[in-house]
Amino acid sequence: MPNLIPPRLVTAWGGLSGNIRGSLLMLINALIFSIMVALIKVSSSTVPITLVMFFSVATQFLFIGMRHFRGFGQAVMGSTLRGAHLLRVFLLVSSMYAGFSAVVLLPLAEATAISFSKAFFVTLFAAILLKEAVGPKRWLAVAIGFGGILILARPGGGDLSVTGAALGVISAATAAAGAISTRFLAQRDPASLLLLYQTAFGTLMLAPVAIWNWVSPDLATLGVLVGTGLLSVIGNTSMIMALKMGEASALAPVDFTRAVFAVLIGLAFLSEVPTLTAVIGTLVVIAGALLSLSRSPKPPDIIS
Repeated sequence: MPNLIPPRLVTAWGGLSGNIRGSLLMLINALIFSIMVALIKVSSSTVPITLVMFFSVATQFLFIGMRHFRGFGQAVMGSTLRGAHLLRVFLLVSSMYAGFSAVVLLPLAEATAISFSKAFFVTLFAAILLKEAVGPKRWLAVAIGFGGILILARPGGGDLSVTGAALGVISAATAAAGAISTRFLAQRDPASLLLLYQTAFGTLMLAPVAIWNWVSPDLATLGVLVGTGLLSVIGNTSMIMALKMGEASALAPVDFTRAVFAVLIGLAFLSEVPTLTAVIGTLVVIAGALLSLSRSPKPPDIIS
């Protein structure tokens, strides 16, 4: 099979440091994630959120889980932590539902900014559940971050959906709990098993809900639904490759470019103009998250 990538580009890529290559891949991940969220927002106007979720997870299972399907039964039965694996899947599916719902109810930029609060919940849960030492700087970061969320949500003073903001925070909290469970399980079981549980049982969990709420999508919507799943596969692959090439602490700040992409996509395709309050709240949340990451890098998820 001929090499489709020009040799000069391959040479130039190989000459870059690991952190630069990782940062470029994380930038691709941020762009893909932002496009995927926009597609979710658009498709939710014609089909239920649960159907969007099902197609996203089922597509991931098709392209990721099937690679390991032959040994799936033996791997599942061989694990002594089946309950913990299933709890992790439930947390991640719950985070997905709350997050998708928040995207539908909120402007893209605000929903993206609130999702950054996951870093603060990871700090809280790591201190409470894993008994990790958390210094004053990290607690200050948490306080700043949640202050930014209050600015974004502006409870009692604005036209932003309070329900959407609450769902965004719930999504971040359950995603953080999922990250903590990922950290716990990844120390005991291989990553491939975590992927299998997440995609296979996530698909099984969502299938009956999707069937119950089934609305036959037209061809264009079906393409968007499948495309959302494919983008998730590509985005997660780029994230995993990035974390293999670069240091997590160096790559984590690149994730905040999602805020820029969200504003640009919202402006260009959804006619969403961010308010000054939204910009200030986003900057405060990012400042808090960066302060949190400066002491302890965010643990990478197996897949988002």
